[in-house]
Amino acid sequence: MRHDAETAAAAMRAAGLEPLEPYPGTAFPWKSRCTKCGATVSPRLGSLTGRNRPPGCKQCADRVHGEAQRHDEELAVAEMREHGFEPQEPYRGVKHPWRRLCHGCGTITSPTFGSILAGQSGCRRCADLRAGAARREDPERAAASMHEAGLEPLEPYTTTMTPWRCRCTTCGRTSTPTLAKIRSGRGCKYCARFGFDRAAPARVYVVTHAQHGAVKIGVAGALQRNDRIAQHRRLGWTLFYEHHVSTGDDALAVEQTILRRLRAAGHGVFLTAVQMPNGWTETFDAARVSAAHLRDAIREHQTTLAPPEPPTLF
Repeated sequence: MRHDAETAAAAMRAAGLEPLEPYPGTAFPWKSRCTKCGATVSPRLGSLTGRNRPPGCKQCADRVHGEAQRHDEELAVAEMREHGFEPQEPYRGVKHPWRRLCHGCGTITSPTFGSILAGQSGCRRCADLRAGAARREDPERAAASMHEAGLEPLEPYTTTMTPWRCRCTTCGRTSTPTLAKIRSGRGCKYCARFGFDRAAPARVYVVTHAQHGAVKIGVAGALQRNDRIAQHRRLGWTLFYEHHVSTGDDALAVEQTILRRLRAAGHGVFLTAVQMPNGWTETFDAARVSAAHLRDAIREHQTTLAPPEPPTLF
């Protein structure tokens, strides 16, 4: 089965390759130059003389394969227009991003032509809009959910996560719950029998923590026994001051106004959620904001109790 050197060289030339070194044998790589593209390759002579022989030059083979798969530019442009796109640059191939205008939403996208042939939409924005429309809640069903929870909508429905202004049919007060919260079991915040009662008497308090060097402002119900202040005491906090107000809404208005004022003055959150599991966003550095300062701010705010904005952290 051994070939002589002349016969082997003739077989290589018949495959479009010019040997660059002496014949090593049929089973060994033979360094050669492709006579078509000039690339240097090292095929085995045995692989070029078999029944299912591969091409001698991989670069030429890849080029031929690519040309076989390449689409005509006119056909590619026509295909894109059928899918609702107007090309904005020349066609380069199925694997290259192709900048084009989407007729559906008017945005410029750059997916590949191959992705369109594979059945993809080609425009992320249009795909998101279609997915959103498929998930959008029917306004009549949304209103029915509110009515079942004892709430009368006062404005059109938007989304499940958007605050929806409603009137409670039990207490008559106005609130802005989201449809998602209502469907999770919530209801009117004023009629709720758990958590912080915004309609009942409440307190605005100031607590300190000597070890952390921190001070905190917060709100709690006035009539609760196992309230927030008792929880803070178990974590090493000491009550410095508390001020009673008529409703939980008043307490929140005082707290939120003082928090906004101090944050705007550059006093950031002092403790982390690990150090203060419940209420860390209302903590301050005691060296920069003293407990007495918070107490005086609460007293000052009580003289003009009219919050400029609704509470933002609840």
